[in-house]
Amino acid sequence: MQSPSAPPSPSPPSRPLFQPADLFDLSLPVSKMAAMAMSTDANRRAALRSQITNRTRQQELLGHTTETINSTLLNSVQQHIDKAISRLGLQDVFAFDIGDDVEGGLKIVYLLEEGTGEEWRAIGRFLRLAFIYRLTPNTTRPLQISADALPTATALCQLPLALAIYKMVGRQLTHRGTSLELQQTDNGHHWIASMGLFRVLPLGELPAGHPYVGGYKRTDPVIRCSSYLFRSFSAFLLHTLLAWWYREQGVGERRVVVRGGGHGDRRYDHLLTEGITEDQGVAVDCRYNRGDLNDAEDRRLVIVKGFRPNDIVAARLLVTSGGIHLFTTEAPVANWPQPLAVRYPISMPLWCGVLRRFGLESDVINRGSVLARDDEW
Repeated sequence: MQSPSAPPSPSPPSRPLFQPADLFDLSLPVSKMAAMAMSTDANRRAALRSQITNRTRQQELLGHTTETINSTLLNSVQQHIDKAISRLGLQDVFAFDIGDDVEGGLKIVYLLEEGTGEEWRAIGRFLRLAFIYRLTPNTTRPLQISADALPTATALCQLPLALAIYKMVGRQLTHRGTSLELQQTDNGHHWIASMGLFRVLPLGELPAGHPYVGGYKRTDPVIRCSSYLFRSFSAFLLHTLLAWWYREQGVGERRVVVRGGGHGDRRYDHLLTEGITEDQGVAVDCRYNRGDLNDAEDRRLVIVKGFRPNDIVAARLLVTSGGIHLFTTEAPVANWPQPLAVRYPISMPLWCGVLRRFGLESDVINRGSVLARDDEW
């Protein structure tokens, strides 16, 4: 006797022919595609374009519109960029608009994944100060960067990463109406506005035992400009901003305290050369010399406010072997002769935190020359 047949099993739910992620499944990780997009090899770039085109055609054969395919591709690249910016903590200063340029978006991915990330963060700190010092009158925050602002693959090979990042943003910065775009000469020197020529100093040109040999970064290298040597390009940018580009109308930076002396005082020497942790500030180091790299005077800015997200005030210490100066963009909330802690409640605790670490708080705050008037410096 024939057994009754078993009831048919329910059919598993059919998988849709189209999943959004499928459109970007090019059998290559995004990082590898980004490297192809920024390759100096024209054949590699052509291979990437061919793969994107072929995948698009496959999806069109399945009935998907070109608009849907392109939108999904672009969204996938944009999400990758947004995650990278978030990981670097730079959402407040950088925003990338890739428009309908998938290849351009992949180039941005490549740049964001270059280096250690510190190069991007260093330029981010500079940009936060640039907004405070009003070097961005023609743009909004965060700075909008389009794919067509990226350096070419050839230019990227010729530029250290920190310079390549600045090259993207410099064209949007101005000082008193003059563009701060990075320019390059035929012999490899660079200049920005009227700052004069500067060049990257290779590690091999530093004498053995020079203080800038330790920690030298090829992605953010030592810079030589006239008689000054800067520990890094990002230090050069910050120093230039705070020494030359700070006098935009309405900024209102003030020199609040001047404390002379320091010659032979080891506390000053330590403040000039020892490490500064980022919870206290950012050290901007340079050396002034007249040709002999071993015979130089150390100079340092310690930026204590203005480089973090949401900062709206900038404050710093200028330290030389001959003295210490305190500067701030904070508007005083009381007049002289009120104590500094009353007049500058934001800046004072930060200045004192650095000075106290080196045993200089009393010397500078109590014995320094406190300016009676809050004149711009």
